[in-house]
Amino acid sequence: MKQKKLRTLSHLLLPLMLFSGSANADGPRVVADIAPIHSLVSMVMDGVGQPQLLVPQNISPHHYSMRPSEAEALQEAQLVVYVGHDMSPWLEPVLETLAASASALDLSKVDNIMQLAYREGPIFDDHDEEGHDDHDEEGHDDHAHHDHDGVDPHMWLDPMNAKLWLHAIASELTRIDPKNADRYDENARSSSRTITLAMAQAEGHLASGKDNGFLVYHDAYQYFEKRFNRVAVGSISLSDASKPSAKRLRELKVLFEEEGVSCVLTEPQYSSKIVDSVFGGFKPTVGVVDPIGIDLELGATLYPELLENIALSIAQCVNP
Repeated sequence: MKQKKLRTLSHLLLPLMLFSGSANADGPRVVADIAPIHSLVSMVMDGVGQPQLLVPQNISPHHYSMRPSEAEALQEAQLVVYVGHDMSPWLEPVLETLAASASALDLSKVDNIMQLAYREGPIFDDHDEEGHDDHDEEGHDDHAHHDHDGVDPHMWLDPMNAKLWLHAIASELTRIDPKNADRYDENARSSSRTITLAMAQAEGHLASGKDNGFLVYHDAYQYFEKRFNRVAVGSISLSDASKPSAKRLRELKVLFEEEGVSCVLTEPQYSSKIVDSVFGGFKPTVGVVDPIGIDLELGATLYPELLENIALSIAQCVNP
């Protein structure tokens, strides 16, 4: 599968690789919070410099204790680019103390991006009214332990948001480094075209099996789902920090038994035992999907590869 990914993306990513190794050590000192955002910043800074990643790819950004080297990077940063408070609530207080002199670009506040509220309940579609009524009584147990009010922060999984962010990043970089303004602008424009091509690749993977539903382990993908019109039927866990209640698992089991949904998408860090508890003796097709890009090479190519990997995982799971 990795070889296929590299072949299909090679012509998309070539423009991003042409200037690799040509980064100027005198470029702005920029820190990005998570790998997909680091990738977008890398696209815009191509040929000028390289941003530094704050949260390692294999660690959840929701709750993180920085290492000394990461704290030092914030202290020296001229610009910090991050998804927003809902993604990393610990970060903004840190910025006020360690990076008070740096510019901070909160991507959740960029104009015209899509922002979605968290979905309620284990079943996402609205055809099962009885299931939603049951959720009102017991499902709030999940919410009592995990704050899911407000906006779903996984906004980078809508590539149209990413395209808007490219220009916001270029504008902020231009403000602190005006001598490279033309380069930032051209990089943002060419990277936007690269994302458009990656979207076409993803749509091609998702073209078949549109009537086949799928379940996700962690409700992190609704931006991707809505952009590509492939909406999950439900999620096993409310968030990546919560364990599903017994009632939630019972509702999902009924969904699979009555509607024949046979695909579940899990993530690299989650145990298969909870998936087994939903399905019992029935063995679904299990795919692995990753919203961060844990196994992808850090840098400009990560974001378009991430889009294709998610699309491939869905397509291969619903069309085994």
